[in-house]
Parts: sequence; C-alpha cells; structure tokens
Amino acid sequence: MKINKEELKNLALSLHFQLDDEQLEKLYEESDVLLTSLEKLSDFNVDNLEPMYYPINHTHHTLREDKPIAVQNPDSYLSGAQNRKGKYVVVK
Repeated sequence: MKINKEELKNLALSLHFQLDDEQLEKLYEESDVLLTSLEKLSDFNVDNLEPMYYPINHTHHTLREDKPIAVQNPDSYLSGAQNRKGKYVVVK
C-alpha cells in the first residue's frame, strides 16, 4: 500500500496541520517506511494463537497493597493556596 503526497497533504489539512514542502517530503518518506512495515505484519500466521489480554504472563501482581494512611493536617496542604475558604480552595 502506498500513499501519495496529495493524500498526505489532504490528511494533514483534515487534522488541521499545515505542512511546508520539506515537512511533506519527510512525512512521505516516513509513511512509506511505516506502511511497508505494517504490510509485513500480514505475513504472520496467527490462526492457531490464543488471544492475549495482557502481553506479559505474570503469576503474581506487582501492585502495592492498599493501606489506609493517616491524614495530615489540611493546613499544611493548603498553605500554598492563594484563595481558600476554611479547608477548601476557592476557584474563580
């Protein structure tokens, strides 16, 4: 699959990008490399593979355990707020 410069220019305009000739040329070259690489993916036979819902098989998780923490004094958190009302920050 190949994309021509006019299609790239129209695509860029539809995405609200303005490309000069140098940028368009670079995008054209890079898109050719990308599309060629994507075409190679279709050569792989994946018919006998099971779907993977997570790309890495782990027997254990590495997330931390949720533990309650003591709440600090709200004044220490709010000391940098310019406008505040009690323990709340006032947003204008």
